[in-house]
Amino acid sequence: MKEELKLLKEYEGKNRYAGVPTEQTTGRLHYNENLYGPSPKCLESLKDLVITDLYQYESGAHDDLTDKLAEILGVPAENIFLNNGSAENIKSIIGMLTAGENKRVILPDPGWSYYYGLADYKFCETWLYHVREGEDKCYHDMQELRSLIEEHEPALAVITSPAMPTGNLADPVMVEDLVRDFPQTVFLMDEAYLGFADYPFDAARLIREYDNIVFSRTFSKYYGLANLRIGYAFCSSALRRVLWLDNPLHRLPHISKRMAIAALNDTAYYDDIGRRTIASRDQLISDLNEIPDVLAYKSDANFVYIRLIGYDVDKIKAICEENGYLIRIFGGDNEKHLRITITTDEDMPAFKAMLIKAIEESVM
Repeated sequence: MKEELKLLKEYEGKNRYAGVPTEQTTGRLHYNENLYGPSPKCLESLKDLVITDLYQYESGAHDDLTDKLAEILGVPAENIFLNNGSAENIKSIIGMLTAGENKRVILPDPGWSYYYGLADYKFCETWLYHVREGEDKCYHDMQELRSLIEEHEPALAVITSPAMPTGNLADPVMVEDLVRDFPQTVFLMDEAYLGFADYPFDAARLIREYDNIVFSRTFSKYYGLANLRIGYAFCSSALRRVLWLDNPLHRLPHISKRMAIAALNDTAYYDDIGRRTIASRDQLISDLNEIPDVLAYKSDANFVYIRLIGYDVDKIKAICEENGYLIRIFGGDNEKHLRITITTDEDMPAFKAMLIKAIEESVM
């Protein structure tokens, strides 16, 4: 009983991370969902399901989705592991790498609050490095990250690329310099928002040459399969032997993996919606930057990060909600930013006109 009370006391005051609940099913520009949805071939892939697909565990030597990813990534299947979404990848990696005496982690600021929640649950010592605002695009402050690693020798450093909420990719040369120079620190590359810009890393080479980098990805964003909860990660064989210990006991649902494979095979569909998303994103950035004291930063993701000076950002958000669109605010009391997911090109003209009008009506 004393041990139970001690455990309760340790966790007293801690909160479990949870997303903002919403019953709304349209205009969801706050979640970074792919609003085009997945390839129609994902549902078509289920037409030949049989009853054994539902009640039998997968017991073969190979996993079809892992094999398909290995073919695409150019890495051995043995270097890949699947999980219930990239959030579970991140939870597992942070948990495993801070299970010993070294509970020091370095996280990006601004960044996904889930990172901070996980570090808190694990009683980690946490330091933050900045993703800063440049002239027209944000950037990871790699020199600050380097200084923090030199000082604190953390078990783990997280680099989100493209970054959330700023949308910029990390510099591949600077990342590799850190990985090479600090072999005692594992670098978690959270790449959830890939697909909307050219990819700058030779990830297959990096995991061959280094044992201290792991790439985490998801089918939720680019592939539009958020509700299937399929994530995957890949790293060196040595690192995988550690991280694999915390993988799900059984494989991911066969039905979900079948749809993921169908998505991977339909490159024409995703090339098309990727081009359309990028075109809408870049046009939105251009149009918003025509407004005085508004800076929409260049983005490598499916969302845009917007700085507004002299505007009531809360009012803009409220006007958007009144018109059926949900958007996110980031920042403190002194300066706030908007982050807006790119909607479909059919919906974008109406949304953009409404947003510009809301900005014009919110001058302070």
